[in-house]
Amino acid sequence: MYSSVNIWLPKNVTMEEHSCLGPEVNCYSMGHIHIGAYATVSQRAVLCAGTHDIDNSDFQLVVKPIIIGSEAWVAAEAFVGPGVTIAPNSVIGARCVIFCDTVTNGVYAGNPAKFIRYRNI
Repeated sequence: MYSSVNIWLPKNVTMEEHSCLGPEVNCYSMGHIHIGAYATVSQRAVLCAGTHDIDNSDFQLVVKPIIIGSEAWVAAEAFVGPGVTIAPNSVIGARCVIFCDTVTNGVYAGNPAKFIRYRNI
């Protein structure tokens, strides 16, 4: 974990062996965030495990966990929304905005994120 990582509530973040949070990653950990073994979250990416109910007059807080699977890569400046599971070996491209679960070995890009192809590994 780089020293410039910002974690809103450290007790809500777990990291498995050899996982990495790169420079200036923002973990908005109102809900639990789990980073799997050998997973990488690159510079300035945002993991946002909290949102608000826009249909509630009190704008009620809604927290949903984020799971980053083993050997997955969340590339530079990507945004991962509440409740998303990034499957093992998935790649979330640079500046991607993802609000849906991914498939194992899937490659995603764009805003909103779209499945591009499977990794050839």
